[in-house]
Amino acid sequence: MIAPAIRRADHLDRPDYLARIVTPHGVILCERAVGGIAINPRLPADFDQTPNDDRPASHLKFWHRPYIITATIAGFDRFYADRRDQWADQGRVWWRDQGRPAWLKAWPAGTCYTVRCLDGGAWDRSTNRGSYATLSDAIAAAGGRHA
Repeated sequence: MIAPAIRRADHLDRPDYLARIVTPHGVILCERAVGGIAINPRLPADFDQTPNDDRPASHLKFWHRPYIITATIAGFDRFYADRRDQWADQGRVWWRDQGRPAWLKAWPAGTCYTVRCLDGGAWDRSTNRGSYATLSDAIAAAGGRHA
Protein backbone atom coordinates (compact mmCIF):
# COMPACT_ATOMS: atom_id res chain seq x y z
CA MET A 1 0.00 0.00 0.00
CA ILE A 2 1.70 3.23 -1.10
CA ALA A 3 -0.93 5.86 -0.31
CA PRO A 4 0.43 6.71 3.19
CA ALA A 5 3.91 7.20 1.76
CA ILE A 6 2.51 9.48 -0.93
CA ARG A 7 0.66 11.61 1.60
CA ARG A 8 3.79 11.84 3.67
CA ALA A 9 5.92 12.84 0.69
CA ASP A 10 3.37 15.46 -0.36
CA HIS A 11 3.22 16.79 3.19
CA LEU A 12 6.98 17.44 3.18
CA ASP A 13 6.48 20.08 0.48
CA ARG A 14 4.20 22.23 2.54
CA PRO A 15 5.50 25.59 3.71
CA ASP A 16 5.80 26.41 7.37
CA TYR A 17 2.54 26.69 9.23
CA LEU A 18 1.76 30.39 8.96
CA ALA A 19 -1.85 30.75 10.07
CA ARG A 20 -3.58 30.19 13.37
CA ILE A 21 -7.21 29.48 14.14
CA VAL A 22 -8.14 30.11 17.75
CA THR A 23 -10.78 27.76 19.15
CA PRO A 24 -12.21 27.47 22.68
CA HIS A 25 -10.00 24.40 23.13
CA GLY A 26 -6.72 25.64 21.70
CA VAL A 27 -5.00 26.97 18.61
CA ILE A 28 -4.92 25.13 15.29
CA LEU A 29 -1.76 25.88 13.31
CA CYS A 30 -2.18 25.59 9.57
CA GLU A 31 -0.62 26.50 6.26
CA ARG A 32 -3.35 29.09 5.80
CA ALA A 33 -6.91 29.80 6.82
CA VAL A 34 -9.60 30.75 4.33
CA GLY A 35 -13.15 31.58 5.31
CA GLY A 36 -12.50 30.26 8.80
CA ILE A 37 -11.35 26.87 7.47
CA ALA A 38 -7.86 25.52 8.17
CA ILE A 39 -5.93 24.51 5.06
CA ASN A 40 -3.35 21.79 5.75
CA PRO A 41 -3.51 21.99 9.54
CA ARG A 42 -0.74 20.58 11.67
CA LEU A 43 -2.39 17.40 12.90
CA PRO A 44 -1.17 15.49 15.94
CA ALA A 45 0.78 12.28 15.37
CA ASP A 46 -1.52 9.34 14.57
CA PHE A 47 -4.51 11.68 14.39
CA ASP A 48 -6.31 9.46 11.89
CA GLN A 49 -5.38 6.24 13.71
CA THR A 50 -6.67 7.14 17.19
CA PRO A 51 -9.94 5.75 18.56
CA ASN A 52 -12.21 8.64 19.48
CA ASP A 53 -12.62 7.31 23.03
CA ASP A 54 -8.82 7.44 23.47
CA ARG A 55 -8.27 10.96 22.15
CA PRO A 56 -6.42 13.35 24.46
CA ALA A 57 -7.80 16.77 25.40
CA SER A 58 -5.43 18.34 22.85
CA HIS A 59 -7.66 16.93 20.08
CA LEU A 60 -10.73 18.83 21.30
CA LYS A 61 -9.82 21.84 19.16
CA PHE A 62 -10.48 19.72 16.04
CA TRP A 63 -13.93 18.38 17.00
CA HIS A 64 -16.68 19.51 14.62
CA ARG A 65 -14.28 21.86 12.83
CA PRO A 66 -13.87 20.90 9.14
CA TYR A 67 -10.45 21.36 7.58
CA ILE A 68 -8.95 20.88 4.14
CA ILE A 69 -5.97 18.72 3.21
CA THR A 70 -4.34 19.26 -0.18
CA ALA A 71 -2.48 16.83 -2.37
CA THR A 72 -0.64 18.08 -5.45
CA ILE A 73 0.55 16.54 -8.66
CA ALA A 74 3.97 18.08 -7.98
CA GLY A 75 4.15 16.13 -4.73
CA PHE A 76 3.27 12.89 -6.49
CA ASP A 77 5.78 13.62 -9.27
CA ARG A 78 8.53 14.04 -6.67
CA PHE A 79 7.39 10.96 -4.78
CA TYR A 80 7.64 8.73 -7.83
CA ALA A 81 10.88 10.33 -9.04
CA ASP A 82 12.50 9.83 -5.63
CA ARG A 83 11.43 6.21 -5.10
CA ARG A 84 14.33 3.83 -4.58
CA ASP A 85 12.52 0.63 -3.62
CA GLN A 86 12.45 -2.57 -5.67
CA TRP A 87 9.22 -1.50 -7.42
CA ALA A 88 10.33 2.07 -8.15
CA ASP A 89 10.70 1.66 -11.91
CA GLN A 90 7.35 -0.10 -12.20
CA GLY A 91 5.76 2.63 -10.07
CA ARG A 92 7.23 5.39 -12.25
CA VAL A 93 5.89 3.75 -15.41
CA TRP A 94 2.45 3.37 -13.82
CA TRP A 95 2.47 7.01 -12.69
CA ARG A 96 3.54 8.26 -16.11
CA ASP A 97 1.12 6.13 -18.13
CA GLN A 98 -1.93 5.80 -15.88
CA GLY A 99 -1.76 7.61 -12.56
CA ARG A 100 -0.74 11.09 -13.71
CA PRO A 101 -3.25 11.30 -16.60
CA ALA A 102 -6.04 10.10 -14.29
CA TRP A 103 -5.02 12.63 -11.64
CA LEU A 104 -5.14 15.50 -14.12
CA LYS A 105 -8.50 14.34 -15.42
CA ALA A 106 -9.95 14.42 -11.90
CA TRP A 107 -8.04 17.48 -10.68
CA PRO A 108 -7.30 19.63 -13.78
CA ALA A 109 -5.39 22.31 -11.86
CA GLY A 110 -3.16 19.62 -10.32
CA THR A 111 -4.43 19.96 -6.73
CA CYS A 112 -6.99 17.85 -4.90
CA TYR A 113 -8.71 19.54 -1.93
CA THR A 114 -10.10 17.01 0.57
CA VAL A 115 -12.47 18.15 3.30
CA ARG A 116 -12.19 16.21 6.56
CA CYS A 117 -13.78 16.66 9.98
CA LEU A 118 -13.35 14.97 13.33
CA ASP A 119 -17.04 14.52 14.06
CA GLY A 120 -17.50 10.93 15.24
CA GLY A 121 -18.50 9.70 11.79
CA ALA A 122 -15.74 7.13 12.10
CA TRP A 123 -14.62 5.56 15.36
CA ASP A 124 -10.90 6.16 14.88
CA ARG A 125 -10.33 8.91 12.32
CA SER A 126 -11.68 12.10 10.89
CA THR A 127 -14.55 11.80 8.43
CA ASN A 128 -13.82 12.31 4.74
CA ARG A 129 -16.46 14.78 3.52
CA GLY A 130 -15.34 14.71 -0.08
CA SER A 131 -12.63 15.84 -2.48
CA TYR A 132 -12.90 18.86 -4.75
CA ALA A 133 -11.07 20.27 -7.74
CA THR A 134 -11.10 23.87 -6.45
CA LEU A 135 -10.43 25.47 -3.11
CA SER A 136 -13.66 27.49 -3.37
CA ASP A 137 -15.71 24.31 -3.75
CA ALA A 138 -13.93 22.69 -0.82
CA ILE A 139 -14.46 25.75 1.40
CA ALA A 140 -18.14 25.80 0.49
CA ALA A 141 -18.45 22.08 1.30
CA ALA A 142 -16.69 22.66 4.62
CA GLY A 143 -19.20 25.37 5.47
CA GLY A 144 -16.75 28.25 5.30
CA ARG A 145 -16.93 31.59 3.61
CA HIS A 146 -15.57 31.90 0.09
CA ALA A 147 -12.13 33.41 -0.38
